[in-house]
Amino acid sequence: MLRHAMSGTIRCAALVMMLARAVAAQDAAAVRYSLRFDQGDSAGVAVSITLPTPIAAPIDFAMPRSIPMGYGTQPYDRFVSDLVARDANGAKLAITDLDGPRWRIASSAGHALASIEYRVDVRRMESAILNAGDASRVRPGYLGLLGYSVFGFVDAVLDAPITLDVRVPTGWPVYSTLSATPSRGAIMVHARDFYALADAQILAGPDLVLQQVSHGVPFTLALYSEQQGFDIKAMGVLADSALRQTIAYFGTTPLSRYTASIEILTPLSQQHEYRFSMEHLESATYRFAVGQLDAGPAGRDRTYYNLLHHTVHSWLPKQCAPAGYYPFTWDYAAPIDGIWFSEGWAQYIAADIFGGPGVDGAERRRARVALRFDGAAADTLPPIRGHRTAELSRVAAHQYSEDFRISATVFSRGALMAGAIDDRIRQVTHDRKSLRDVTRGLMSWCETSRAPVTADVIGRVVNERTGVDARDLIDSWLAPRGARAPDRARP
Repeated sequence: MLRHAMSGTIRCAALVMMLARAVAAQDAAAVRYSLRFDQGDSAGVAVSITLPTPIAAPIDFAMPRSIPMGYGTQPYDRFVSDLVARDANGAKLAITDLDGPRWRIASSAGHALASIEYRVDVRRMESAILNAGDASRVRPGYLGLLGYSVFGFVDAVLDAPITLDVRVPTGWPVYSTLSATPSRGAIMVHARDFYALADAQILAGPDLVLQQVSHGVPFTLALYSEQQGFDIKAMGVLADSALRQTIAYFGTTPLSRYTASIEILTPLSQQHEYRFSMEHLESATYRFAVGQLDAGPAGRDRTYYNLLHHTVHSWLPKQCAPAGYYPFTWDYAAPIDGIWFSEGWAQYIAADIFGGPGVDGAERRRARVALRFDGAAADTLPPIRGHRTAELSRVAAHQYSEDFRISATVFSRGALMAGAIDDRIRQVTHDRKSLRDVTRGLMSWCETSRAPVTADVIGRVVNERTGVDARDLIDSWLAPRGARAPDRARP
């Protein structure tokens, strides 16, 4: 008896040692990021990056310009100052500013790059970037940071694990979407790679409100409001319901946690826009102007649909995407043929969830589809009509928020395609199957395949999961719609 107990104790001790060695090895391989915010310097943050092993120069340091799912670029490099590169002994290395969002760290005999330091002027960023959803901000009693707006990278370690240490004024609540647990004054979190770090958010300040619940997946509502009397409880109920209903729709979740980060902001100017929200790997960020949200039934439905749509994106396309999304290009917005799928299908799925079950649910779904998509497409406009959906998608990949005619055309075509497929499946199977079965099939396909989702993949999965042939519907919505405007003679 004693012998067995001792052997069990020895095995447990050996396991603990093995785990400790594994954690130590991971920490040794991790890139260490540090972010500091001093309340006395309310304009920006200080960032440092320490490499696990010095890298021989010359080498580039870069700031992101392209935003995951943002379909455009923002000049985050323009808000960087005081850039310093050092070797392992702390000696400075020469830096040359290159074209674009990159700096070249020069070679020097016996001096390899070990660390990088810089500052980001967050206040100037918020002022210069007119799309509020793309900017970080620092306001009295609040700090809200988008990872890709403040964290730069070195190409050689993009896939390395990351440890992030955040320090804010003593006593300030501080929260990162990389962890389900908030702290005060300081927090240390981990990211699997640079993409996960960049697609996360850091929130802090005495005016930050955090509400946390758990229903299998820890859910956090992180809210900062400059609107007096804003109904935080009602917003929390809607956001929590959006996550629960999305999990139920997909039948599984790749998320270890989820955050809905909501800011109700006093506009900086009449030119600043507060209508675009943004999805992330395990979170979504929502930016509204004070007084923008309608508390009535119609406004509540719009808010709930918006929450659903961006929650759905953490599944599709964050986990199941067409070509062009991965590997991500940080320097510029890459052309993407399949925005009709990633945006259009995600919006239709949100409408399907919004509708709910039963006859009333079907009517609610159809009404939401008609409201959102039937009149949104700009297929009648001469510059747009007659073009294939993939062509317009490539344009939308650069101008999604700048020209809503193009983006609405692309996502409406994709959503109406999904709706037509759903209607046929329900009709042929007498409501025993629906697009939800197809969506679950696509997620299963993406779990085992690293290839991007294509029209052919969708057609196969529809047939395999429902026994319905929908290829003609897919081809129809990808084809040009309307007559192309005649070409004008060369001037």
